[in-house]
Formats: sequence, C-alpha cells, structure tokens
Amino acid sequence: MKNHLLNIFALVVSMGMGTAWAQCEADTTVYLTDFLFTPSEFTISVGQTVAFVNAEGTHNLDGTAESNPVSFFLEETEGNIDGVCMGTVTFDVPGVYTFTSSIGVQPELGMTGTIVVDAETLCDVMLSLWGSGENEYMDAYLSAYAFQSYFGCSFFGQGGGWPPPGSPANLEGLDEYTLFLPNSAAIEGLQQLMNLNSFDLLNFTEGMLAGLSYHIVPGVYLAEDLQDGALLPSVEGQEIAVSVDGDGTVMLNGATVLHEDIVAFNGVIHVIDEILVPVGYPGATTWDVIVQSPEHTVLEEALLAENLDQALRGQPILNDNEPAEGPFTVFAPTDDAFFALAETNGFESVDALLSSQFIDDILYAHIVPGVYESVDLFNGMNLSSYNNSGTVNMTIDEDGVEANTAPVIQADMLAYNGVVHALGEVMPFEFPDAEGTCGAWTIVMTCDPSDFEPGWQGSSIHVFADGEEIAAETMTSNGTESFSIPVDAGSRMDVVYNDGGADIYHGFSVFDASGQELFSSAQPPVSIYGLFPCEERESCGLLDITFFDNFGEGWYGGGMIVYSEEGVQATIQFNPDFDGDGYLDYQPFSSRKAVTPAYPGEMDFVVASPLIYADQCSYTVQNPEGEMVVNQLISNQAPISSYDVELCQEPPVSFLGGNVDVQELKIAPIPAKSRIHLLGTPPAQSWTWSVFGTDGKLLMTTTGIGSQDVIVDELKPGLYTAVIQFEGMAARRLRFVKE
Repeated sequence: MKNHLLNIFALVVSMGMGTAWAQCEADTTVYLTDFLFTPSEFTISVGQTVAFVNAEGTHNLDGTAESNPVSFFLEETEGNIDGVCMGTVTFDVPGVYTFTSSIGVQPELGMTGTIVVDAETLCDVMLSLWGSGENEYMDAYLSAYAFQSYFGCSFFGQGGGWPPPGSPANLEGLDEYTLFLPNSAAIEGLQQLMNLNSFDLLNFTEGMLAGLSYHIVPGVYLAEDLQDGALLPSVEGQEIAVSVDGDGTVMLNGATVLHEDIVAFNGVIHVIDEILVPVGYPGATTWDVIVQSPEHTVLEEALLAENLDQALRGQPILNDNEPAEGPFTVFAPTDDAFFALAETNGFESVDALLSSQFIDDILYAHIVPGVYESVDLFNGMNLSSYNNSGTVNMTIDEDGVEANTAPVIQADMLAYNGVVHALGEVMPFEFPDAEGTCGAWTIVMTCDPSDFEPGWQGSSIHVFADGEEIAAETMTSNGTESFSIPVDAGSRMDVVYNDGGADIYHGFSVFDASGQELFSSAQPPVSIYGLFPCEERESCGLLDITFFDNFGEGWYGGGMIVYSEEGVQATIQFNPDFDGDGYLDYQPFSSRKAVTPAYPGEMDFVVASPLIYADQCSYTVQNPEGEMVVNQLISNQAPISSYDVELCQEPPVSFLGGNVDVQELKIAPIPAKSRIHLLGTPPAQSWTWSVFGTDGKLLMTTTGIGSQDVIVDELKPGLYTAVIQFEGMAARRLRFVKE
C-alpha cells in the first residue's frame, strides 16, 4: 500500500522573524483590530493556509479550544497600521475550529472567530453517485445510501443519528478506508433474494452492518495496489481475496471491479458488480438455504411444485409491515432420503413420489412454525407441524438427535427467517391402502388457464368417508391434476369443495374404479354428498339443496342431515375445521348449493339450526327435474326440517341402444396412459370413438370393433370427454384422465 494522501494529522504552524513574516502569504488572511477578527467566520479546504495580521492593539491567536480537531497558537504581538504578520497556519485536518485572542477580557468582549475546514470525504464522494451527480452513471446510488446511513455520514449537512452502535468505521472521519461499493443491480438482486424492499433491507441492522462492513478495508488501496493473490483485511474481520485475470480485470471474491479509483480525502471507492458475502452468517431465507444445498435438490423440487417456496421466503421477522408466513424450522431430508422412501414404498421413481397425492402431507410434516435451533430442542419435545398436520417428536440422547425417528445429520443451517436441520431419512409416513373393497376413485381437479394467478389459490377439495376426512388436495398450477382415494362398499362419501376465491375458474370430477364418471361440477364447483361405492340402488338423479343467508353469515354453526329410506343419505356441515386449528371455520355466503343423489321413496331434510341470525336463514330443495319440492323461504323465521318428501317414483332405465346397457360400458384404466380398454361392448359391435377437450374442441377420432384398445398417445395429460357412437345405436359419453 502506498501513502498517496497527506498525513491528515499534520497541521503546520509557520512562525518566525524576517522577510517571510513581512510577506505573510496565505490562501486567506485574517486581520486583527481591537476586539475584532476580519473575517471572523469562513470556510477553507483541507491543506489551505490562513495568515493572521495584527493591524491594531495587542493580541495573540489562541486556537487551543478542546473542540478543535487540532490545536494551534500564535504568540502575542503589537499591531500597527502597516500590519504585523503574526504567522500562517496550514489546516490539514477537516473540521470546525474556533479561535480567539485570549489576552485579558478580549474573548468576553466578542473577539472570537470560526474556521470550517471542509474535505471531500468518502461520504461526500458517495453523494456524487446520487441524482444528477457527476458519478451518477456508475449506478451505485442504492449501496451508497446504505453505506452513508450505517457509517457516520450526514446527509446534506443533516445527521441522522448514525452510525448505529457497533459500527466499525466512520467514513466521514479522519481514518482512511478503501470502500468496495456494489452497483444497484447487485443490491436489487439482494432485495429479491432476501424478499425485502429497499426500506426494510436498509433497516435490517444486524445483517446489513456485518455485510456492509465486509466491503470496507482499512487503508487506501488504489487499483494499482490490487495485486493478484492479495488478501485484504476487512473491518468485518474476514479477508477479501483479490484476483486479476489475463486482461487485467480486477476481481474481489469473484466480483468484478467496474469503476476504480474514485478518490476522497480519507480513502478511495471502487464500484463492483456483486455483493461481497462473508462466511458464517445466516442464509437469506430458509428457502435460500435449501436451494444452495447440493444435497437437497429433490426437496427443492417438491417444495416448488407444492408452492411452498413462497412460505419459506417470507420475512416476518425483518418485515412486520407485510403479511408473511413463518418464521419456520425446516427438517430437510436429503436427496438420498427421498430416493430411499420412493424405493421402499414401491414408487417407480422419485418423480412418481413427487407427483403423488401424498407429497404435500409429507412436506407439511417436515415444516414447523417457529424457530427452533438445536439449543432450543430437548428430549421428548413435541412440535406442531405446518397446517396443524401432525406432531414432530424430538429424541435427544447419546446417539444424537432425531425428529420422528429421522436422524438429524446437520443442524442449525441458519437463515434470517428460521433455521434448517438436515435429515438423513424422511420422517415415517403411513401411505394409505391404494384400493378399498370397491377399488379406488379418482378425483380430477381443473383450473381454467387465465390471466389469474395459477392454481386454486387457497381453494381445496376435501373427501369424507362416513364423516371422517380421508383426503384433502388443492391445485398449484393451471390445467388438470388428479388424486385417488380407496373406497369401501357401504361407505358414505362426500366430496366437498372449499372455496378460497376465484371459484369461477375451478372444477372437479369424480370417477369410479372403472372410469365411470360419477359426478362433475365446475364454474363454480358444487359439493356433492352421499355417494356410495358399489351402489346397487338405482338413483333418480341429483337433487339440489340451496341454502340462503340474508346476512351473509353462511349458516354459521348450522347444517342439514338428509335421510332416505335406507338411512343417512348426506350430512351437510358448513363450518368444518378445514384448517385444523380446533375451531369452526368461518365461511360466509349469501347462497350456496349442495347436491346429493335422489332415491325412490320418501326423504327427510333435518335442519341443524344456525347459531347466529337463524331467522335470516332458509333453504329450498329441487328434484332431479328441477321442480321445487321444499320451499323454506320464510322471512324472519328460522328454517325448519322437512319430512316425507317424495322426489321420484322409480329411476329411469337407460340403455345404449337395444342391447348395450349403459351400466355395462366402461373404460379402463383411469388415469389412462398410452391406451384405453373399452369394457362391456359386444364382440362384433363396431363403434366410432371421438375425443373432445375441456374447451369442446374435437381432438381425435378413431374406429374399432368390440373391446379393441384405443391408442391415446397423441393426447397431452389432462381431462377429456370421449363420445362413443355405436352403429345404429345412441352415443355414449364418458370422461377420462390422461396422465
């Protein structure tokens, strides 16, 4: 390092007798007369000189005030009309100097003066990066503002209470520093990484102070001093590695110097294109920690697919002005752990596991609200996992730390919104049986592609068997997604749509094990109650029950049980605990429809009265033909139950022409892969197969005979309608899913 700057502590006082005094040459001259300095207040630059000439009376020059950056003093002289040169003073130290003539009562009589020695410090130079400053083109104003805020700079003469406690450098002081200033693009990248706006990032004192300090090096290093292989000690404490490539480009920890040698009185600035990051500090977010880990690529993919990356990027600790989930403790299984889980449980690949309906529940089990570093954990501790999806039991003994028996192999990967603990195994997960006594049903969800945000955005499908929830799914993208559920004979199945908004873009369909569509609803979806697997009874169709609430409270706490002659047909509850917090969910509506199959004979509609404003609630029931058979639209009266309502005499008999029964024609498998089997067609019966998309466009047509397979390779994954036209008979319409 070369000493290119003057010693800022040197202040030279020139005094003596002879010709030099007579001339008394200086940049500025101050004249002393009785009780007066002329001028008494003025500003000079660092290194300039001031001459003091006594033109009247007996005076000295006393600049020994404690507040002065450096003291100076000129001995007593007797002045005359020609002026007596008392001496010259060179001011090499910036600051405010006060002086007086300290003989007798001269100070009390007002013989005082002030000199401001101004210097272009690092703080001043950074102002040139703002607005229309001469260095604006360097585009480093964002980081300039941050450094000015944290390291002792005043703004246009107005201090802001900085630097904060613990700040290791004062860029407006006398000590010399080299400052590596990231450009604005680098700062904007950091804002995106930290998920903070510029204001919240600036006020992130703990992290900002350490990070910025790593960009400051004591002493002055011009570009010519930055030699390949050099290590520069930062005021943060860690070193910065200098490298120079064959073209002479200077880099610091890989960051390129874009603009060099912006010199100030107390140092020099170089503009670089990246943030310099010291080691040993927390990651920006728990999501950032996972993304940067080479051992967690599968977890990263899974979290991204389930739209959980945004939850892990929230900054509720640093930014309490915006709603954000978290903070979180993430128990992060490694890639090897996910591969082992997939193989052990019979999945074809880890991709099959990630695309299964179970992956969201697996992920939820590994995310815990709150920050639990290793020092916060104890043996036997139980932590509630994300969305109240379960409990994480901690075991800590001489063998190590386990979370639900999965070993913690690396603890305390810290972030500013939580902590990540790496696991050597995936926590145990009980995969349900793939099929029940009636096989498995497939539920296909749709989200109409639009300008709206992708996925269901908080809406979800909940499946109940005999009143107990067995599955809950949502969509994270547009198009179609499906999941399957095992079903048993005799179980009462409810498929309930939980509206979280934008329902006009949503839809769902229910298919049985043979691919027969049992129900379909869209824009907006309607919940269906009382489907029975392997049902032998003939239904008359679907009846509509519409519930009204004039105050828009959604029949809070109320519901209805529908009975057929076989027993309970449907249990409709409007405030189930979908979020798992132990309380009824508040789901307001003014009107809402539910459907359930209608059967011959009498049916009862038993009301559970709403808990609030029951007299503003009502309902109607329409039979499958659309005729109103129950009308409880009675003003200012709580709804009452309706009994012995006859909806239909007997179910209609449906045939596909003369000898192909509707109930016998099926397609398999569902979801389909490369080909579809037609089941139930007569061996010699010819047919035409046409496939339509959800938008009604014809996508393919083929012909065949009997149970010949249909090749569907050309179709993309999604939901389709197949129209099967038999020669000389009526057409049959079926829906299917292509994987």
